[in-house]
Amino acid sequence: MLFYSTLARLSGMISPHLAIVTGIAGRGSMNIFAAAVGSSGSGKSTGHSGARELILPEDPEFRDGLPVGTGEGIAEMFMGTVDEPTGEIHLRGPLKGDPVTRKVRKQVRHNGYIYIDEGQTMATLAMRQGSTLAETLRRAAVGEALGQTNASEERTRYVAPGSYSLGLFVGFQPSTAVPLLNDASTGTPQRFFWCWSRDPSVPITPPVWPGPITKHPGQIKATDPIDVTFPERIRRMLWGHQVARSRGELEVPELDGHAGLMTAKAAGLFALLDDRYEVSEDDWALAEELWATSCAVRDALVARARREAEAERKAAEDAKVNAEVRVHIARNEVDRRRERLVRLVVRHCSKPGGISFGYMRRALRPEDRPYLNEAIDLAEERELVIVEGDHISPNTTART
Repeated sequence: MLFYSTLARLSGMISPHLAIVTGIAGRGSMNIFAAAVGSSGSGKSTGHSGARELILPEDPEFRDGLPVGTGEGIAEMFMGTVDEPTGEIHLRGPLKGDPVTRKVRKQVRHNGYIYIDEGQTMATLAMRQGSTLAETLRRAAVGEALGQTNASEERTRYVAPGSYSLGLFVGFQPSTAVPLLNDASTGTPQRFFWCWSRDPSVPITPPVWPGPITKHPGQIKATDPIDVTFPERIRRMLWGHQVARSRGELEVPELDGHAGLMTAKAAGLFALLDDRYEVSEDDWALAEELWATSCAVRDALVARARREAEAERKAAEDAKVNAEVRVHIARNEVDRRRERLVRLVVRHCSKPGGISFGYMRRALRPEDRPYLNEAIDLAEERELVIVEGDHISPNTTART
């Protein structure tokens, strides 16, 4: 988990001038979004804090470990207010001869890292009516333009594509990861690397803290575009895969739609960590293993969600059947009670001169009394008794 959080944090630190070039769709962002899944207290926040101490930012403007609230808030991470010359100069006063400036809101930062301790918060915010959070995260994962245009200048935000680097690390409990995985049709979960927060290989004896990494790609001060390139074999493979998909010759599972891009991002970062701008075959093999591991975690969560959904469906069906059985039993009980009371009415009214309603009511048990009128009506309907006012007598004619 520390490995994934470190990758995400590092991806937010590197210069946006560094980009992968695979021969598909121009220069690609290396922004890494990672999701750690585990029960409460399994160490998800520990992975985040470990990465924070392992790689220290060089840029004082680096937005480090900010929480997420809205899509607008993500764009605002990179915004600020600056004094911009108007082209005029002060003609008098103490500033005479100096340029006239005005306050302008624009992008002033280029690096950031978001940490979300509980992914359910992110999922809840993303599902709110009118929320732009999910769309913004999808755009940020691939370095697309962020922000929105509003009528008022102070609310307008624009972060140009390729002008920023952003990493994201989020912790999920297994059940709270399901909403994000269910958003596959929009492409959100495909943009994440997935890992478990548990680790069976954790040593009994705590390892010695190695101290922060003194040299890392976040320290590269690039002012011009720098391409991270790939071996020809990998470029041909990625292009062939893209062609096959475009022609409809290759069907890719929905959750694997960004496999090539995600692998390329990781391979690019591995090369940078080794102080290279060329991805090696070893970088690619390690990135493929990283993606395969991520897919295994993701698929296990999908399978769990299906099991839970099936269990809920079966429980709902069982509850429905049990309810119907209870209704059936209750109806049978009512029928049996009704028939018993009809027989009681007929037996009691056979006394000389018949009986009154009051006599019959006193003859019954308290729990049967609410059903007396219904039983008398049924006995009369079957022509077993004759009801005259408050008097019940046997129907001797019917018996003969």
